Amino acid sequence: MADENLLALSRVYQGACNRMHEACTALYESLHDKDGHPVTDVAIVGEAVSVYRKWLIVEADLVREAVKQHAEEFDGQ
Repeated sequence: MADENLLALSRVYQGACNRMHEACTALYESLHDKDGHPVTDVAIVGEAVSVYRKWLIVEADLVREAVKQHAEEFDGQ
């Protein structure tokens, strides 16, 4: 049972980290135009970074809450 609980926690970590990686890739792509040139518009770059930060915060919060929940449910088992 403990192994299953740890595996479930690891899966949450994996999912969140995979989505963070996707967010990083999406940011990189959004910072370039269709020809591969870097975007130089300050407002467009600023918005892309804001979207990226929000996405990362959501995933980081998921990791933090998952380990808290795991600790509450399974510590001492």
